[in-house]
Amino acid sequence: MVVFRIAGKEFIRDISGRGAELYGGRWNEKGYPALYTSSSLSLAALETLVHTDRKLFPVNMAYAKIYVPDRMLSLKVLKLNKNISEVEYGTRWLKEKKSLMLKVQSAVLPYEYEHEFNLIINPLHPDFHKIFVAEVHSFSFDKRFD
Repeated sequence: MVVFRIAGKEFIRDISGRGAELYGGRWNEKGYPALYTSSSLSLAALETLVHTDRKLFPVNMAYAKIYVPDRMLSLKVLKLNKNISEVEYGTRWLKEKKSLMLKVQSAVLPYEYEHEFNLIINPLHPDFHKIFVAEVHSFSFDKRFD
């Protein structure tokens, strides 16, 4: 399986989840590393745009194709109940280390659509070291987004 990530060129090869560990995210509390990826490059672009300050147009960007060997796909599909928040659920999932990836619906495209979704990868999982950045390419947003 190939997943996609967009980041500044200086950070694109860093798949440690350190940024999410430092700042927290929708699916993790501060202090817990998580690697946020998408099933498509287009969704990764949308996710990047909604998380970018509108005053700072994203420049000097790249995208990575991250390879996860099919034989290691220990994928947990999210079934969230109303008694727990996304960040609580995700942090618990990270701590448990039972699966390498958590498949979650995008908040940007909040529809039941089987072809585009986000995947949170757990850097704490024992098989994490088997995933790798397969390719890196420059990425530019269309200037009309500016």
